[in-house]
Formats: sequence, structure tokens, C-alpha cells
Amino acid sequence: MWRLHRYYLRELLINAAITFAVLFAIVVISLVARGIQRAQGGVLRDAALITIFWALDSFPHLLPISFLLATVLTFARAAQDREITAIRSAGISPRVPMTAVVLVGIALSIVGSLGLHFVLPDIHFRKYRIIAEAVRNVIQNMGLGSGDDRVTIPHSDVTMTFGQREDSGSDGVSRRDCWLFLRDARRIDAVGFKSPIVHVDRISIQLPDDTSTSLVVLIENCRDPLTGVYAKELRPSFPLQTISEENRRNDRDDDVVSSQLLSEVLRGHHEAPTAAIYTLNRRTCFALLPLLLGPIGFCIALLARERGRALAIVFALVPLVVFYAGDVFGAKLLRATDWPGFGWLPAALLLLLGAPFCWRELRR
Repeated sequence: MWRLHRYYLRELLINAAITFAVLFAIVVISLVARGIQRAQGGVLRDAALITIFWALDSFPHLLPISFLLATVLTFARAAQDREITAIRSAGISPRVPMTAVVLVGIALSIVGSLGLHFVLPDIHFRKYRIIAEAVRNVIQNMGLGSGDDRVTIPHSDVTMTFGQREDSGSDGVSRRDCWLFLRDARRIDAVGFKSPIVHVDRISIQLPDDTSTSLVVLIENCRDPLTGVYAKELRPSFPLQTISEENRRNDRDDDVVSSQLLSEVLRGHHEAPTAAIYTLNRRTCFALLPLLLGPIGFCIALLARERGRALAIVFALVPLVVFYAGDVFGAKLLRATDWPGFGWLPAALLLLLGAPFCWRELRR
């Protein structure tokens, strides 16, 4: 029996590894644009790390899907080559080759459980913080990384338009041939200007570091077009907190490892304990997904033995649709009933619909 198990284990693991690699590569390629967009103000390494972290966040979905497809492809091939028929003719139950699927499913569920409860929350937290958060938020909120020729400093009543960009490296930005629109009359009077619109030869903005409390702007050769008042150099500063914390993303349950999340609930420190318990249940449900999908994929391969592997892959979409539909409805039912047990709804639906199907196919 071990030779039979080893034969299917090897083929199943190879197919699962290839399928996972292909799906992961597709996800990485699809997220390159998002990584570049979120890495504004950073270097190429930051964009690469953001892309990889966003791709790793899809691990709980790619792992069971690749295992299901590998199971269907492996045993649909075996059924088409009459290997399953030969096994049955020898008086061996089809549950014996299915043992390989169960063993791999258990191993993947253990790996998925460790990843979902302890590794992926940290990845989910870090993917938003590759670049110093203050620097990224300043760049995004001021529009320094966009293709527009207008920059607005939030909460400062200052808008700048420019005619020429100047490369100043990763620690700052510089613009030439600028026009400043000063809506705050106090700023106009402080410089001695009469016009709210001022022409500037060059403006340099030094990006903040971890110790900065304000954003300093260097204004060179500033002229009032109405009165001709001239200022060679000005250095206004703006509070960094009001700029960097605008549209700031707050931490969520997805960013916290399960042990910390559970301890916060048990100590009564969590603001939404029901949602936290639902998150824990949902993580465990996703971790068990390979073990649930493995036998179903094996039986789908037996069902499609006369129809080909392509149709078997189409049939494999059915349990995935059932599971993710249960995940969507579970979130809606949580909001309606405030019961965290709905985190197990996807697994319950798979068991309810998949158990009779597997029983029927294995007894044929």
C-alpha cells in the first residue's frame, strides 16, 4: 500500500507545487502596478517589497485553490488512464489512493493554520508600512508623486503650481518656475506682499524623517507681481502631523496575530470582541480548507473520468463558489445577528453539500 501512496503523493505534490507557483506568479504580476503606486517616495526595493507582501497576503486563497486543482488534475489523469478502475478490480477501495490527498491536506492545513494565525497578520501589517508612514502620507496627501502640476499642503491654505520638475533625490523634491496662491491673509502680510498670487523661481521641499515634527519648505527668489516686493529666501514650516495623518489607515484585526487578538478579548480590552472572535473563527476555517477540498477534488476527478480533465477543472469551481459564497454570507449574517459562529459557515456548507457527494462516489 505504501508504494501506491508514494506514487500518488509524488505526483500530487509536484502538481500542487507547479499550480501554486503559476498562480502566485500571476498574482505578483497583477500587483506590480499597485506596488509601484504605493511606493511613491521610496526606491525600487520598496516597490518590490510591497508587491511581494501584497502577493503573500493572498496565500490563504492560493494554497487551497492550487491543492484542489492539483488533486483534480492528478486523479482525473489516473481515472482516464484506468488506474482507478484497476485498483478497484484488485479489490482495493478508492479510499486507499485518497489517503494521499488526506495526508497532503492535513499537512497543508497545519502550514496554513500557522501562517494565518501568526505569520500573515504581520505581513498584512507590514505591507502598509514598507516606507516610513509619515513620508508616504505626506507624498500622497500633497500629491508630490502624481503627474499633476499642482501641489496642495493640507490645512495650510497654500497651493503651488509649477512649470518644471527638478530631480532632488529620494530625500526631497524641487520645482522651478512656481506660482504660489496664498489664501491666508496672515501669511501675505507676514512677508509684506499685497498680492495673494506670488511668483517663485525655485521651491524645495525636504521630506521628513523619523524625528521631524514639521515640514520645511525652502522658497528662493520670491516676487510680488503687484508691488515688486522681493524676498531672496523664505523658509515656512507646516505641522507634519496635520499632513501625514490625513487619511491615515488605522490598525485592524487583520493586522494582529491570533494569540494577541484572543488575549485582548479575554481581558476585555478589545473594542469589538464579537468581530475579533469571528476573525479567529474565519482564520481557522480557511486553514482547514485544504483538508475539506482534498476529498471533494478526488471525488470530482472520479466523476469526470469519462469527460476529461478540462471539464473536471470546471466542476472544481463549484466547491470554491460554495465556500466563498458562505464567507460572504457569513460576514453579512454577523452584522445582522452579532454571532461570531458564522465564521464557520463556509466549512459547514462544504461539509453539508460535499459529504453526501463524496459518500456516493466512493461507494460506486
